[in-house]
Amino acid sequence: MKIGAPKEIYPAESRVAMTPDSALALKKLGHTCLIEAGAGAASGFEDSAYVAAGVEVVASAKALFEGADVVVKVREPVADEIAQLRQG
Repeated sequence: MKIGAPKEIYPAESRVAMTPDSALALKKLGHTCLIEAGAGAASGFEDSAYVAAGVEVVASAKALFEGADVVVKVREPVADEIAQLRQG
């Protein structure tokens, strides 16, 4: 399963739903992980840390929503994000 974490879009939200360490744990369970570029920056996680953990860094939220089977977020999705979810 491909699990993806987009950037949080709420103002002043500095948390991220996937850390490099949590991605490693998910990979050990057989999952593939995706993260939107810059999603971890406010939490102190650079894209390079995700790459080192084997996470695919994608350029945009659109690419993440298109590529992920499951999307994880800290906050509830807004209407624009819900509209990007794939059927099923």
